[in-house]
Amino acid sequence: MKKIVFAVIFTLFAFVGYTQQYVMTSKGYTVNGQVIKGSGYATLRVYLPDGNERLDSTVLDNKGRFVFRGNATETMPALLTLNGKKQYRIYLEPSLQMTMKIEKKTDKPKFKDAVETLRWYSIVDPQDNEDYDVYLARLENWVVNNPEDIFTCDIIASYLSYYWSFDEMDRHLNTLKGKATSGYFYKHLRNRDKSLEKISQGKKAPEIALTDVNNKKVSLNSFIRSRNYVLIDFWASWSKDYMEQLQDEKVIYERYKNKGFDIYAVSLDNNKTLWKNIIKDNNIPWTNVCDFQMWQSQPVKDYMIKSLPDNVLVDNAGRIIARNIYKEELSDKLFELLDDESYNISGNIEGIKEGIIKLTLLKKDGEKEIVESRINNGDFYFSGKVDRICMAMISLPVKDGDISFFMGNDNIKISGKRKFLDDVDVEGSPSQDEFSRIANSCNREKNPMQCLSNYVLENPSSIYSPFILSNYLYPYMAENDMQKAVNSLRGEATTMFQYSLLKEQLSENDKDITEYQKTKIRDFSLENEKGEMVSLYSYIKDTKYTLISFWASWDNNSRRKNIDYLRLYKNNKKNNFNILSVSLDDNKYAWQEAIKADGINKWENLSDLKRWNSAVVKLYNIKYLPSNILVDKEGNILGKDVQIDEILNIISR
Repeated sequence: MKKIVFAVIFTLFAFVGYTQQYVMTSKGYTVNGQVIKGSGYATLRVYLPDGNERLDSTVLDNKGRFVFRGNATETMPALLTLNGKKQYRIYLEPSLQMTMKIEKKTDKPKFKDAVETLRWYSIVDPQDNEDYDVYLARLENWVVNNPEDIFTCDIIASYLSYYWSFDEMDRHLNTLKGKATSGYFYKHLRNRDKSLEKISQGKKAPEIALTDVNNKKVSLNSFIRSRNYVLIDFWASWSKDYMEQLQDEKVIYERYKNKGFDIYAVSLDNNKTLWKNIIKDNNIPWTNVCDFQMWQSQPVKDYMIKSLPDNVLVDNAGRIIARNIYKEELSDKLFELLDDESYNISGNIEGIKEGIIKLTLLKKDGEKEIVESRINNGDFYFSGKVDRICMAMISLPVKDGDISFFMGNDNIKISGKRKFLDDVDVEGSPSQDEFSRIANSCNREKNPMQCLSNYVLENPSSIYSPFILSNYLYPYMAENDMQKAVNSLRGEATTMFQYSLLKEQLSENDKDITEYQKTKIRDFSLENEKGEMVSLYSYIKDTKYTLISFWASWDNNSRRKNIDYLRLYKNNKKNNFNILSVSLDDNKYAWQEAIKADGINKWENLSDLKRWNSAVVKLYNIKYLPSNILVDKEGNILGKDVQIDEILNIISR
């Protein structure tokens, strides 16, 4: 979220030369100012009704005081600047006797006898910690409801014009009347309106010809002729907002680069070495050009770039299609332009004679679309259209007959045998091929689950990340870790069906935990590693607090957690604290060896060696490892999946 800037921005207009045409009158204004403990100089730029400007300057005296005097026949906006840095909007009025004091530490002015200036700040100052979007919406609403106010064009020019298209600007200006249409800013907004029209939707994009990282001049007009659609991307290495959305842009680029989409990136950097290093370090794969003139670059002027990031989407004729289009909006637009066809799924599953076959499309926001067809002698066919890449599941008329894959509007062929449904071939889906590449790469690693976890961490915008979390990692991650992973997802990842599924499941888990804490632990009896039966209640009754740890020798996260629990036990066993470990192993030897290796034979270890079919899994709805429950000696549940610091906080009471 961008921070709200209090200083008024005036890069919108090129400064007009100081005029001598403005007629002075006897109706004067006086601005008496003081910067507490300040020094230096002050300038006053007056925006005259005829569209010109007048600039006055003065030096602060030894007490930080300054004075500006001039003539005014009507109320006029002005910009007071201190030492070329701090800027303050004031409004000059006929016969005005304004005083203003500025605390150097806060830079906040206090005005006296400045009616219009105070009214200005009452409107444009942020209210109640409102965020940037809410702030702009409030100002836009004020403009709509005050079409005759002298502030209206000033607010448009200073805050809103950078976010409006030509059509929006033209529409708003056409509603203004009275005093709103007679001042400096109205005249300049009309001029900007004409300039915006030249780069509005449907117009030809201005030519750009700058050098790339290899010092080769690249012409935009030549570049776009060999592509279907090009994103002219204005950026800079120092733009935090751009760098934050770079990963999302790379995901979109990879998806559509083979369908005629490309990016022509124009940098506003001024350091060639830094520019090249940023491109290399971030593996930016598309064409980058720069003239190192920053805001003085000709493309910046031609495209009226006022902030970063900014972009323009054009077709191969150079016609502008859209402006300032990012993330999901950009992806949807490219899907509309490049994937506007139907999907066709044809297949043959040998060994199935006939029956009803279903295609379930797992779509955005947890929605499902189910299409039915018939299968005859193993042959089947589906066709239709999806608005984005999604997961699909084909249900065959046989037991355990499901085939799942990623798909878009692709021509997909499926082949296989009824006896080997785990080995069905899915061809023609680039998104499925990419997921298979990711999965196969991790399967070759020593720790496949850690590899998949790393992929999610490094690719929070990937459409595959929610699926990996839901279908691979959910049983193995602690709930807090899963919650963090889901919360880190963004961009296109949040449009996937599995994202909604995860959010819903975690929400239900929170409800379960809340209800769970109102009850006592349910008793059970299991064998320890020596084959002796141990009752839960008999074990906890002599210790004030007991942590019941659910784990397994085959789960790496559990084994790491055992190290933490061993340290916790050694430091707190004297404080009436104990641990009971319950394993979801199915191999007694592996279980016993892990107990010795991890050193957790300091407390009792139990298991019925039934893995996920264990009685405790059903009794406590265990869905992942490691997991735990903290109880007192009466069996009251004090917490589920409690972190170490929370445990220490409870047992130290």
